[in-house]
Amino acid sequence: MTFGELLKKNSSTFGDSPALICEGRQVSFSELCRLAEKGALTLIENGLKKGDRAVLWGFNSIEWVVAFYSVILAGGVAVLMNYGISSEEAGTLSKMVGASFLLFSQTKAAVNDSQAYHKAAGKAGIPLENIIPFGYLTENDNIAAEASFTSKEENSRDTSVIIFTTGTTSGPKAVKLSAYSILNDAIGANEVLSPNLKDSLCAALPLFHSYGLLVLHVYMVSGKRTHLMRVMKAEAIAGLIGNGDVTDMASVGAMYAMLTRLPQFEEKVSGRLNVCIVGGGFTTPAEMMRLEHAFGGAKILGGYGQTECSPVIAVESADDPLELRAVSVGHVLPGIEVRVWRNGSGFVSHGELGEIVIKGYCTMNGYFGSGRDSAPFDSEGWLHTGDIGRLIGDDMLQLTGRIKDIIVRCGENISPAEIEQALMTIRGVRCAKVLGAPHRIWGESVEACLVPEEDIGAEQEMDFIESVMQVLRRKLSSYKVPAHIVLYKAFPLCDNGKLDIRTLREDMLGRLPALSSFSDGYDLGKTMLYQTEEFRRIIEEKN
Repeated sequence: MTFGELLKKNSSTFGDSPALICEGRQVSFSELCRLAEKGALTLIENGLKKGDRAVLWGFNSIEWVVAFYSVILAGGVAVLMNYGISSEEAGTLSKMVGASFLLFSQTKAAVNDSQAYHKAAGKAGIPLENIIPFGYLTENDNIAAEASFTSKEENSRDTSVIIFTTGTTSGPKAVKLSAYSILNDAIGANEVLSPNLKDSLCAALPLFHSYGLLVLHVYMVSGKRTHLMRVMKAEAIAGLIGNGDVTDMASVGAMYAMLTRLPQFEEKVSGRLNVCIVGGGFTTPAEMMRLEHAFGGAKILGGYGQTECSPVIAVESADDPLELRAVSVGHVLPGIEVRVWRNGSGFVSHGELGEIVIKGYCTMNGYFGSGRDSAPFDSEGWLHTGDIGRLIGDDMLQLTGRIKDIIVRCGENISPAEIEQALMTIRGVRCAKVLGAPHRIWGESVEACLVPEEDIGAEQEMDFIESVMQVLRRKLSSYKVPAHIVLYKAFPLCDNGKLDIRTLREDMLGRLPALSSFSDGYDLGKTMLYQTEEFRRIIEEKN
């Protein structure tokens, strides 16, 4: 099925039922199809040709969704741009994929600079006449939707979407996806989730991210309505839930945690949701259990995916007991083949640890500038995820970490996830992230970054840190105990709600030289803490 065929099918099947709602505006399935076709005709009239890449840059909106479908129905490739980045970054990424159109609405960059779109387009070499606001696609009175319009998509397996990986630990890559990969992934996820879903979703996710795009289509393929959040604000989401407008929600773990800290959480949120779908690096077993208790009856359903896999590989079911959901990332979607690989051993047996490798409809067409025969695909077509895990039960997957996150200290391989799980069982710890730091003697040291549950006064900071260290010394082997614990008011987040590991790592590494034990080797019993105004500024900007 192509995107055009999905729109036609939904228009015929669900007609005037609401498809999308955003900030008081609503469109039905039939209207969405009509608007997308009109937008496609407008783009064709303005010179968009088969295979042309058109950047979509703007906050979540109904117009964003219409622009997305319009580009694809016109035969183009929709390039999804982060609405939170600068015009310089947007221009660099647009140039990277050879974009020839820029479609836009308001972005963070444009809030302070009305020329942001022109600056981005100029850097990318996009002609002035090809800088088009979303609204023009459907408000152009010179174009009328044709009843006989036929989508210019020729093959569902052709690349129709480009999504940039977040680049939190390295430079972003441009992932090429197709209608075949995205829609089949949505259908597979819907097959696992459908017994648990009700009729309306709060999509508290950016649509430029693969997770947000996938969740939208999980509800699109089943004819359910989606409430789009323009930007991710906990207070606005609580209001939507409190009004009874939504039955389900999809977001990242950080957003659910923010909701629980709102004064109106008990009144407006707790006990009002049916299902909470969670992605974005979530979660430890302790955090899963805390959230499910807080949300009072809602099932917290985690999952696992990568942008390169459209993105979902596995998702949990509400029928799974909490103790199983807390330690797994869900059921492998129907039609996707997952195996576990270990260098030197090949595929390993059920229950053994190794790298997770994927085959199936969800895998990408490759990175822009390269095909499927390049990394991360091997010679037999398996996509190597870089994630470490095992298969458990009949069809469930468990993650234990990432290959590149492994800390090698004095020749010992240490999994940060193991230490993070130990930290999250300690009373008073809200969030934990364990990172490696270069060390001239050990190779790498183990460093822990924590966000306490409550504000801690300066006089209690050292006592809190020491109490955490005492627990870790009882729970972990000595070589796994962090050399230092650094406290934060909050971790920096990317615009998609995921932890900004790059910023956190840079800040943590910037602090270590100021610790008195750093230059001479670590003393595990000695900890220090200091805050920087620069890091507070970064957090405020990103949140």
